[in-house]
Amino acid sequence: MLKLPKSLRKELSKPFGVLHKSVNLIEIPLRKQLEEKKLIIAKGDVTSKNLVEIGIQPQICIVDNITKRKPIQHNLNHTNNIIYVNNPAGVLTDEFVDACINSIHEATMDNPIIIQVKGEEDLAVLPCVINSPNDAFILYGQPDEGVVLVKVEEAYDKALNYYKQLIKE
Repeated sequence: MLKLPKSLRKELSKPFGVLHKSVNLIEIPLRKQLEEKKLIIAKGDVTSKNLVEIGIQPQICIVDNITKRKPIQHNLNHTNNIIYVNNPAGVLTDEFVDACINSIHEATMDNPIIIQVKGEEDLAVLPCVINSPNDAFILYGQPDEGVVLVKVEEAYDKALNYYKQLIKE
């Protein structure tokens, strides 16, 4: 298990990529990404739901049924391929990291995967960035601001640096 040190909390609360007001504003590059069969990972219930609602089906959705610390029903039903993992707040369990890595290798347009987290999925962007292909996109919500688009090629070094600072327990 890897634990988030207090010294990184403020830094990781900042957008990891480019912040957009809505997924609708980046719909064209997202559709192009899917047409080229390149990986899209959606982290978060609202982001995943919003993408699926506009017809953009990420190969991987990572959800925890919580938004802004309140329960939410995302009603994602675009796949029956659901992996259930436990991951408490402020950590990355081995089980969760393994689920992310395995999903990155196995998920396709015809075989999308939902990772259903019991606990919290907030740190998922780190293992996803450092284990995804360079041309992958990762999207997640920035509460009350919009959606962050992370291009793996641009974020890899930063993600790896943060990942190495997590405390092994």
